[in-house]
Amino acid sequence: MQEFKIDVWNSLYLQGNYIAAELKTSNKGLRKWIAIYPLKSDKTSMYKFTVLQFELKIELTNEYFSEEDKLNQKGFYVKNKEELISLLGELNIPLINFTYPWRCDYPL
Repeated sequence: MQEFKIDVWNSLYLQGNYIAAELKTSNKGLRKWIAIYPLKSDKTSMYKFTVLQFELKIELTNEYFSEEDKLNQKGFYVKNKEELISLLGELNIPLINFTYPWRCDYPL
């Protein structure tokens, strides 16, 4: 079974930081990312993580951009690590690709 790199998982799960990965895109004028954000836990929340995937025009990656500039955006909520791993498997995203946001130029 696939696993996250331990330091990256600990950053997400224990420290409450988000993690990200750059993905391949079929359009040479775009860059594509996926990120996992931890959600604040409370007794009323049934979800533990939110997953955001989107593409952005290359020329906007070093500038301010708005919500409308994000292309092909998809969002998911998952309840636990098992659901998270399952979702990423369905999306064909290797867990080993996730890293700290600054390492993959994640723009958010």
